[in-house]
Amino acid sequence: MENDDEVSEVLLKIVSLKTGIERDDILEANRKRKFVLARCVYVNLMHLFTDLSEMDISKKIQKDRATVYHMYKVHDDLTSVDKNYVKLFRDCSDKYVAMVCTAKYMLIEPAILMERIRKAELEIKELKELLTMRLSIQSNDELVTG
Repeated sequence: MENDDEVSEVLLKIVSLKTGIERDDILEANRKRKFVLARCVYVNLMHLFTDLSEMDISKKIQKDRATVYHMYKVHDDLTSVDKNYVKLFRDCSDKYVAMVCTAKYMLIEPAILMERIRKAELEIKELKELLTMRLSIQSNDELVTG
């Protein structure tokens, strides 16, 4: 789909949207909890969805490698005790996976999609006719035996 730099930018946008924290504020040297947690989610998403090294990740967040390793540990600790953090991480992860799946789905030719829709509509029509016929037969049987 995309290279690692593009993926990391998409992940940063997702974290920004999910947390309500501006992109630049996530990367800023701010130690308030909400900013640290947003950075932690971002770092661990990059670790999960890219092949970037810890050095590359550290450059993206403008920190050193030790900070990246520390964020891996913080992530592990938080996932065992903080339900809100787990929800945030899963929401961001799910959003990225959904985007990747949607992008792959959009690669299908429109003509092929239209043909699939046409076939599905025909099948629905046939099923409706069969259902109507079945209900009609049942009603007639009930009148005869009823």
